[in-house]
Amino acid sequence: MIKSLVGQEIRKLRNRKGYSQEAFSKVCGLDRTYIANVELGKRNISIENLHKIAAALEVSLSELFAFGTPDEKTILLNINGEMFILESKEELTMELKDTLEIICRCAYEEDSDFNLLLEETGSEEEMSDLSNFHLADMFQQIVKKELGIDVVFKAIDLELKIEE
Repeated sequence: MIKSLVGQEIRKLRNRKGYSQEAFSKVCGLDRTYIANVELGKRNISIENLHKIAAALEVSLSELFAFGTPDEKTILLNINGEMFILESKEELTMELKDTLEIICRCAYEEDSDFNLLLEETGSEEEMSDLSNFHLADMFQQIVKKELGIDVVFKAIDLELKIEE
């Protein structure tokens, strides 16, 4: 069981780096069939080989055992007082999350891409007059244009009622 989980994590990290098994085996100095069997969970891995693999992937040894950690594909954004959940098909790194928050924060500035997008569509509406549905659609278009990733913004209403 543990061999399969570690093997799957190595494959995920190798693919994320863009290595084929052949190229990866050369980088870490191990045989391609050995790498294939490790990824399939068929081989026991020595500590020395784990170290070689981690070094080739530029990760710590502990990151090879992070298979219980889910990919970060969702963030919560507060955009001018409106709450949105952003879902992505790919993992959102901290750098991407920061960039997304900056894009959303800048949305209401006079020369923002949102206002340019409104002008392109011939809309006379102000940003504050748009429904959450239209805002979410516009955010998706801007993120695709600026970052090249497909995301889905979902407007949410958070309401808290405290009774004494």
